[in-house]
Amino acid sequence: MIEKYEIKLKKSSILLAEDEENLRDSFKKVLLLYVQKVYTASDGEEALELYYKHKPDILITDLKMPKINGLDLIKTIRNENEEIPIIVTSAYTNQEFLLESIKLSLVEYAVKPIREINLSELLESCAKILLKHSRTIIKLAENCYYDYDNKTFTYKEETTLLTNKEIDFIEILLSHRGNLVTKYKIEDKLYIYEEAPPSALKNLVFKLRKKLKIDIIKTVSKLGYMIE
Repeated sequence: MIEKYEIKLKKSSILLAEDEENLRDSFKKVLLLYVQKVYTASDGEEALELYYKHKPDILITDLKMPKINGLDLIKTIRNENEEIPIIVTSAYTNQEFLLESIKLSLVEYAVKPIREINLSELLESCAKILLKHSRTIIKLAENCYYDYDNKTFTYKEETTLLTNKEIDFIEILLSHRGNLVTKYKIEDKLYIYEEAPPSALKNLVFKLRKKLKIDIIKTVSKLGYMIE
């Protein structure tokens, strides 16, 4: 594997969704030879929860799983993330899914078991995609930057650490930069697995503005927020 792809993978994380425990555990051990972190899920519902919690860089999923199947899992994640590399593993070839997969922009539909040489090639393809879409540090305003890799905000050379909710909020706005993101859409993503009072988002924005010391978050009427 080319060195730049190895380096990118070593800083990356994978979400592995596989309902067969022995296969899941052994696959995780192999994946950890390539990447920094592997999150494992035994069904589609758990995989979705882990995705929202950890925002992994790569998704590897089986098709047939309890609660939420692989196809519905991919569709849900693709709906909000068009860039994440996705590999599907299956013990058999599903012709119906192969047709569906064209619309889902998969890296590969791989029939199990996957040989390590093939896995290396698949992960290299994922690394190419990650590098292509890498945003690293972006300028928000004069002397004001957001670092995607380290999840930090810098203003006038002073770095501010952010909470997970603050990070998610900023990255939601940045993914729609220059456009309004409604309060409903933000709350739907921030509080998907928890109860939150009506004032939670308003309080989050209030505290974040004080922390950042520069007004980059714009309130649009009473509809939502944006970063220009």
